[in-house]
Amino acid sequence: MKTPEYSGMAGKKRSPLAAWWNKVWLGALGLLLSGCASVPDEVHQPIDTHWLLSGQPLFAEPVRLSELPEDDILGLAPEMRAYLAEIAPDSGPQHRLQTLLKGFERRDYTVQYHADKTLTASETYSQQVGNCMAFTVLMVAMARELGASAYFNQVEVPPVWGHEEAQTFVVYRHINMVSQSPRGRRVVDFNLQAYDPVYDQHKISDTEAFAQYYSNRGLELMQQGEMRDAFRYLRKSLELRPINADLWANLGAFYSRNQVFGAAEQSYKRALQLQGDHSIAMSNLERLHRKQGQFELADYYAKRARYHRERNPYYLYYQARAAYEGGDYKGAKNQLKRAIWQYENDHRFHFLMGLTRFRLGEFDDSREHFTEAFSLVSNPTAQESYRRKLGLLLETKTQELRKRGP
Repeated sequence: MKTPEYSGMAGKKRSPLAAWWNKVWLGALGLLLSGCASVPDEVHQPIDTHWLLSGQPLFAEPVRLSELPEDDILGLAPEMRAYLAEIAPDSGPQHRLQTLLKGFERRDYTVQYHADKTLTASETYSQQVGNCMAFTVLMVAMARELGASAYFNQVEVPPVWGHEEAQTFVVYRHINMVSQSPRGRRVVDFNLQAYDPVYDQHKISDTEAFAQYYSNRGLELMQQGEMRDAFRYLRKSLELRPINADLWANLGAFYSRNQVFGAAEQSYKRALQLQGDHSIAMSNLERLHRKQGQFELADYYAKRARYHRERNPYYLYYQARAAYEGGDYKGAKNQLKRAIWQYENDHRFHFLMGLTRFRLGEFDDSREHFTEAFSLVSNPTAQESYRRKLGLLLETKTQELRKRGP
């Protein structure tokens, strides 16, 4: 995950991520020196990716490349083109896009949220349902038809971990659309009110977005029991992005769901080859081995997952957010102290610590963390978001004091 550059408080020397990286590197070195002899031999067994991608671990006949889906993800149906042709036809692309978005605000056209509906642009338009991927696909297709610049944008929110079965996690990512113009950067999100510009985000290619589309669709088909079709979509995602660890972890979940544990294990290991700190792959490996009574391997992956989680300031931060939103302000404070110790240069950590200490009545410390947060944030949108949240917090506190009376 990217972290923001420091933009600074005078008198404080900062080196973004350096302190955190040094702690992680020294800790990892210590773990390697102390624990390399205890790594089970099975961890280093070879991985046969060709076998995994053939489908042969589950199906009698391998799945051929010609069977893989070719969804027209951004294709526009004739009625969509007709609808868009009527939108400010004599105006420039950005004005046309703005007019389209205002129509959504007026509810001239609506899309109802359904988490398990990963659809193409045409399907989303005709069915008027979809998840964040479906909505983003629709908006990118429409914006480009209007002549506006539009690209897929991945937002580094806490991963949405779904329990596909009692012992298996799957991976989804949040995605939205960005349109860039000389007037600035416009974000189009399924739920813009809940969208938080504070989260790190980055442009991804159409190919990367399509790989996520196919993986999401594969997981949905798996949930419906359509196993061969589910595999076709998961395989397609890996044809597009074979170096994406999330996609391999989802293939592992597919094999685990079908109780093909050897293939599941190899898929999770491939994810770890590509991303050594992939906590979902580690957690699933732990559960898989524990289910099979392989306790040494289960304990190895549990220890490895715990090691990475406890040294990941963002994991601690997300735990703190959950505690704060649940009203556990002391718990949030403890997790934030650990996160800030790991990496002190992220404005999000300090802003949440400011909110937390304010709730605990520690107003001087709260003010210090708010000041630090504003000194670190450089994004004007994020700054405005912070000001809005602070204003709401102070207004709420003032109302509480008034109710108490003199």
